[in-house]
Amino acid sequence: MTLLPLRRKKASCDRITSADCKRRRVEVADIPLRRPTEPVGEAWPVRDLRAFDAPTEGATEINYGPMLKDVLKARGWIYSNKPCHGVYDEEKDKSTFYVREFEASLRGDSPQKVFGKKGAVQDGYHLQALQLPRHALWMLGRMPYRVPGTWNDQGREREDFVKIVVDNSEHLAGKAGNYRIAKFPGTETILFKTHLTEAFVHKSWYPRTFMLPMENQSFLQYIKSKGRTHKNFWIGKPRNEYGGKGICVWSGNDPDLAKTARNSEKSSRSIMQNYIADPLLVGGYKFHMRIHLVITNVDPLEAYVQENGQCLFATKPYSLSSKYLGTNFDPPVHVTNMGLNATPDNKDNFLKKKPVIGKGQQIRMRQLVNYLKKTRPDFDKQHLWRQILGIATDTSRYIAHSVRQQSKSKVVKDRHFEIFGMDLMLDRHLKVWMCEVNTDPGLGYPAQEVLGSPNPDYRREQQACEDTLHDMFTLLGLDAGHWQPQGSLKHWFKLDFSKDD
Repeated sequence: MTLLPLRRKKASCDRITSADCKRRRVEVADIPLRRPTEPVGEAWPVRDLRAFDAPTEGATEINYGPMLKDVLKARGWIYSNKPCHGVYDEEKDKSTFYVREFEASLRGDSPQKVFGKKGAVQDGYHLQALQLPRHALWMLGRMPYRVPGTWNDQGREREDFVKIVVDNSEHLAGKAGNYRIAKFPGTETILFKTHLTEAFVHKSWYPRTFMLPMENQSFLQYIKSKGRTHKNFWIGKPRNEYGGKGICVWSGNDPDLAKTARNSEKSSRSIMQNYIADPLLVGGYKFHMRIHLVITNVDPLEAYVQENGQCLFATKPYSLSSKYLGTNFDPPVHVTNMGLNATPDNKDNFLKKKPVIGKGQQIRMRQLVNYLKKTRPDFDKQHLWRQILGIATDTSRYIAHSVRQQSKSKVVKDRHFEIFGMDLMLDRHLKVWMCEVNTDPGLGYPAQEVLGSPNPDYRREQQACEDTLHDMFTLLGLDAGHWQPQGSLKHWFKLDFSKDD
């Protein structure tokens, strides 16, 4: 798959040193903090508010889970999980989607007419003709399922729905905005950590990163040159795992780090990223910010950032001691993902009451801002958000360019949107750094129990996810004809791309 036409140059110590100096500076251009004054799309007739979820949603949580249904129904939508027929095999935990029904409905014909008599029968099931409504919101992104007759009938992560929409847009009558799908094609691959590194290698907010195995020699030379300094700590990440899987933190002087780099020739592609060793701590704990970015068009580019995100904390006090690094790596000291903190061995730390944070590991961005106002005389809220919007602006440009490039500009204006989760960090100088960007940022009900105890973050996470969904639908404006008690345009910043023309 072809993405941005970027080439990584061989790293030299002189160039790296200069780049590191640039990275340490807190740079903010004159970025406007603008709120949208009107929704993105035209309001649909209330009787036409029809939203479609995954075909086996309800039998299993394959998509957003029940929160999406609850929010849509609260906003006046007619909810359906029948964009096509689907079955769930509980024993194998596998969903099968008969997406040919969806494709035929977009074409306005029966499956038999589109695919022939034989093609309209799959797994012994006779595909049915489905009538396409006058308006449709398809909340159908990338999910794990099987499509009969493909990939040796194996289930895997797929995005057939958005591909079908892109390939059949000419068959959809009326305005393009009468049909919206919550996905752009190919964004999962676009946001591989290796691809982000290629795109952002020269950005001052992206930590120095080496791609292994192709840059292992440059990496080995670099860590040797840095000696015993705060700039010589490293976090290794697989190219496309999530939830903290495969992560480890090393000192640059650890022989095991050099060994890992040398052995990378035998492994899948990964990245070795300069670890932010001087993070801003709250109550002695490290954290990252989850900020939501919504792209509503790629040509012309249109994107928005939600102001009130979440902060997710590690649950052991932060330390750079070798007792918690390398072969002794202790995730709850360094990593903020819930899956690596809510473990049986770390139960007491996860559930205990911590300064500012309380029990669990989450607070909202507004709580962080209030804390910084009280504890940091040098804190400037506008400066913080200008940094975040600058990162979001560059990220949106990269995603939009890549989508246009790989789809050969077939993506129709006003037909797609997508929400992304930007994971960002603050260092002790209040500089914002990018960690990664995720598709499908987990907007659903959290588990009510964690490790056999009531989840201390349940209400906080539930409220944060509901707020984000309501804000997103308010931004889209499709249901603006129905009175809405929740969601606000005031919770969004509109990114400025006026200089791109």
